[in-house]
Amino acid sequence: MSGLDHVDNYPEIPVSLAATSTVLKTGAWRSVRPVIRIRTAPCSAYCPAGISIPEYFDHLKEEKLDEAHSVFMERNPFPRITGRVCPHLCEQGCNLAVATDEKPLSIRSIERWLGDQTADLPHPYPTEETGKQVAVVGAGPAGMAAAYYLRRSGHKVTVFDRRESAGGILRYGIPEYRLPTAVVENEIEKLEDMGVEFRMRLALGTDLKLEDLEAAYAAVFVATGATGQRSTGIEGESLLEPGLAFLEAANRNLASLPGERCAVIGGGNTAMDVARMLQRMGAKVTVLYRRTLAEMPAIEEEYERALEDGVDFNWLTQPRKVTKLGDKLLVTVEQMRLGTPDESGRRRPEPTGITRELRFDGVFSATGEKADTAPFPDRLRDSHGWLDLDGDGATKDPLVYAGGDLATGPATVIEAVVAGRNAARAIDAELGYADRWPAEPPADTVSPAEVNVTYMPHHDRAEDPPAVTADPFAEETNTLTAADVLGEIDRCLSCGYCNTCGTCFVFCPDGAILWDNGPRIDHEFCKGCGICVNECPGHAMVLVNEREVSHA
Repeated sequence: MSGLDHVDNYPEIPVSLAATSTVLKTGAWRSVRPVIRIRTAPCSAYCPAGISIPEYFDHLKEEKLDEAHSVFMERNPFPRITGRVCPHLCEQGCNLAVATDEKPLSIRSIERWLGDQTADLPHPYPTEETGKQVAVVGAGPAGMAAAYYLRRSGHKVTVFDRRESAGGILRYGIPEYRLPTAVVENEIEKLEDMGVEFRMRLALGTDLKLEDLEAAYAAVFVATGATGQRSTGIEGESLLEPGLAFLEAANRNLASLPGERCAVIGGGNTAMDVARMLQRMGAKVTVLYRRTLAEMPAIEEEYERALEDGVDFNWLTQPRKVTKLGDKLLVTVEQMRLGTPDESGRRRPEPTGITRELRFDGVFSATGEKADTAPFPDRLRDSHGWLDLDGDGATKDPLVYAGGDLATGPATVIEAVVAGRNAARAIDAELGYADRWPAEPPADTVSPAEVNVTYMPHHDRAEDPPAVTADPFAEETNTLTAADVLGEIDRCLSCGYCNTCGTCFVFCPDGAILWDNGPRIDHEFCKGCGICVNECPGHAMVLVNEREVSHA
């Protein structure tokens, strides 16, 4: 925003019309001075990827789509994907919601709009090739993210995967109505266009050996996910159908209903996806969960959508035994009660001895997945048999990195993307290309007590509207309109990032705020009164002790 016409909309305020700056310089008596300083917004701090949200919002407001896209891609290359399936932790930290009764900004919805609007923009081709070759094993979100950043740095990147098509959990584990396959394919095509090579139907441990990859490539990043089913410990477990395998079959259009009444054991996101998919296929579904709603690990939004789909929930219900009874499955369940918190912080389910029997046509287990670490040698494991990794996914071998669900167990898509990015950055540092990465964002976060909500517009929050369709497997929501996106951005306080709103210019009593495509403080005449800092909506200005400045 280069001009200041918008400040004409401010209410009448008592501001001096004859600035004292024309006759009275600051002199030696000022003890503090205002400084424009980029700080971290809490939404960015809550975001696992650390995306500079106010910065790209400001570019969108200025209709600078390319710049907004560039800022976003520094931290996450897949806004079309995460704009649909991210748990939007960023919104939990929104200062607007914390400091007022307003709802948080629809940050994920704006992210989705950005992704859809830039779907045809190519990924940047590296400006300089390094001559290094890096292998990525696993074509899911972690592997795709690592491939993007490694290729952007100029390495030749080859991605290996055991399936026939790339995408991993994005293609085979998330239902079509939440994340359309066409969106995933679009992202893969853009990776190919920037020079990433995908080699499919090659599994680590059988078709590929880790030691062979180490010998052939400058570095190896393994992100094969967590697709193995954890044991439920239920007698008759062999009668249960693994939930993740069912979702993959459903996404391949190969799944069929075992009957009208189905049960899903578990309370995580996979359980919600399995239950909703079964319900949309025509079954009547009951989720059996051993704790209560308060302890359920599934994202609240997914639970609410399962309710909207008609899924029933049996709380404090622990399956103990499954037996075949004709063409039905007889499930013996025990009523549980909650005890003291366990290591996860959730109250522990305890047995009561009270049992009952339930009948279903099919029962699906979704109690967690585990990773296959067999292809890794013992030298890369810790004393418990797990992969021994540092925070960036580096193993004890400087050539081998691992990340995503393989390292953490089942997690969110955005966490997998972050793992891929972190590993790519660590690999670049190991190969001598750390200078090709931007600096990390500042740790200083704007608190709710610092923002000024006085001048913010008040209107309803815009959210992805439900799609009107008779197809239960079509995408269930639509992307916001451009007008809705701009309306949402108008609500943003722009915490820690100057979006040239002009508030400081309006309120400075001495005319010490100059304007040159944005505010510039004339410290020759600034009196250090702090009014500009106090009035700044997002506290992108701070008062600095004059001695600190003079001694700097």
